[in-house]
Amino acid sequence: MAVSQCEEASPMSDFPILETPRLVLREIVASDAPALHAIQGDAELMRWFGSDPLADEAAASALIEMFAGWRKGVMTGTRWALQPKGESELIGTCGLFGWHRAWRKCLVGYELAPAWHGRGYMREALRAILSWGFDHMALNRVEALIHPMNLPSLKLAASLGFVQEGLLREVGYWGGRHHDMLQLSLLRREHLAHDLR
Repeated sequence: MAVSQCEEASPMSDFPILETPRLVLREIVASDAPALHAIQGDAELMRWFGSDPLADEAAASALIEMFAGWRKGVMTGTRWALQPKGESELIGTCGLFGWHRAWRKCLVGYELAPAWHGRGYMREALRAILSWGFDHMALNRVEALIHPMNLPSLKLAASLGFVQEGLLREVGYWGGRHHDMLQLSLLRREHLAHDLR
């Protein structure tokens, strides 16, 4: 998949704005707090996400500041807002974080507003950021932790070439209880081969 990069940027400087056929992937900014809270404050949507729903817009603002902090000093990750072309509001986010430079690996995370589910937007966004990560972060491996009951997310990961490696027992804690998570990974060579199909 060809990804045009609207703004040239290295992972240590300006924010890398990416463009796909239907989306602009841009920085998450303070004015996105209401839309982010609408998504991450939705208890049903967030039940398998890995953290408790955001309580209010102030919590969303704090999360946006945390995402910005990932790129300050020694960069640990990048989180993008998904904005459909012709729209002004974010419909979800996705990102690469927990960057381990020496091991050339990181984690991927994502969420999408329910009204936009089932149309391939997140797959389109993830293909773009994965390509960017392998190219600009010199990654060899991207990991995903997905709840065993989150079948749509597992299907999405499989469609991108992620491979299940095993079950991490009670590795997560949210909603007042421990959760098992499936460990998946995508290697650089697998991504390149999969993207050529």
